[in-house]
Formats: sequence, structure tokens, C-alpha cells
Amino acid sequence: MSDLDVPRRVHVVPLGYELDRIVRPVVDGDADEVIFLEPDADREGVDRPSYHETARERIRAEGVQTETVECDIFNLFSSLGTIAELSDELRDHNVYVNLASGSKVTAIGGMIACMVTGAIPYYVRAAEYAGGEERPVASGAKPPETLPKYPIEEPNAEHVAVLAHVEREQPVTKGDLIEYGRREGLPFVERYDTEGVQNPERGYYRRLNAHVVDPLEDRGFVETEEHSKYQYVSVTESGSNHLRAFRYLLRD
Repeated sequence: MSDLDVPRRVHVVPLGYELDRIVRPVVDGDADEVIFLEPDADREGVDRPSYHETARERIRAEGVQTETVECDIFNLFSSLGTIAELSDELRDHNVYVNLASGSKVTAIGGMIACMVTGAIPYYVRAAEYAGGEERPVASGAKPPETLPKYPIEEPNAEHVAVLAHVEREQPVTKGDLIEYGRREGLPFVERYDTEGVQNPERGYYRRLNAHVVDPLEDRGFVETEEHSKYQYVSVTESGSNHLRAFRYLLRD
């Protein structure tokens, strides 16, 4: 962003079964842009109520730019990953995340994404709850409440890169991971000073284990199996979910 650019107020808003709790905070907060998170309509069981378009129309009528991004708002890792990626892309702007307009799962994922990226989470209380087949679950909206957040450390980008490689190629040997680290210039290779080391290759294996494989294994993200003289590394389901949430870190 150049010095002449002014940070924009961008709201990230899941499209659940709400109307007023989507529109009011955007309008009252003088938003410049809204990014709607909406499930893929072609997926079985996905419902797009007609009042979603009403929300868009009301917001556009206020001169607010809108965009829609596909996201499974009923899946924790899709919600977390999408919101974190958007917040990271827009880090030079003021990003606000509506935790009231989607599912409970989206609210959890959105809060974690805010703690990691620094985006601002808010919650909107309804004036009353009603709802029906063709009506939002609530009507009216009270002023949004900005929620306290406690920063948490962003995941290790080197770990995410290794998880992505292992998931693509698994199972992979530790020797393959060292070669991958060399090709990509990963820190566990780049920061290894081999000057005066009698057996530098063995040192690469020690660093791979200490800085990458052991931490990932301790968190249950990878598992290793020994066959013959080789150790093979594979990604677990938890590792795939972690990768799904934080794959955006690979852009850098």
C-alpha cells in the first residue's frame, strides 16, 4: 500500500440465516467494503435464502463495495483458513469479522483467525428471535460489540511448507525432506553452518528432526514409520486440517 493510500474498513461477513445482523454493523460502521463468505450452492444440502440478496442490495445501496468468497461456513478449518487468509491479505487495512452472522463453527474459526492475524472480531445481539423457513432466525440488531482478543503466535511457516510437501508426496523419507528443504531454502537447512563439521549430512538429519519432524509429531500432525533402513513421514488427519487452516502462509 502506498503512502497515498488510506486504510479501508473491510468487514468479513459469513452469510448464515441472518439479515439485520449482517446489514446493521456494516452500515453503522461506515464500512468501505464487505466480503461475504458463502457456501458453494452446488453442494448438496446448501441453502441460499432469498434474503441474502436483500442484504446485498441494502449494503450496496449505501455505496459499500461487496465481494463474495466461497467458504464452507459449517466447517471449522474452512472458516478459519478463509478468514485468516483474507485478514492476512488485507493486513494494511482495518479488517472486522462478524461472528454473529454465520454458524457457531464459523464464530469459533473467526475468533481464532482474529487472534492469529490481528483482525477485529465483533458480535451483534439481535433485538428479537423469530425466524422461519423463509425468514432470518433473528430480527433487528443492537449495536455491535467489539470482542476482546488474545493474540496467539502464528503457526511456523516452515512447518506448514513441510506439511504441504508431505501431503502431496507422502509417504516421504527424511532424506527427501532434506532435499526439499535445500530446494526451498527452508531455515533448518539455510541456517546450518557446516564449516568444520566432520559429518554435515548427519547434522542435517538432526536439524530436520529437532526443528521440523519432532515438533510436528509431538502435535500429532505427522507420523513416522520405519521400513528397512528408511524412515517415512506421513501427514495425519490433524495435520491436514492444520494445513487447510494455515496454507495461506505459503504465499510468502
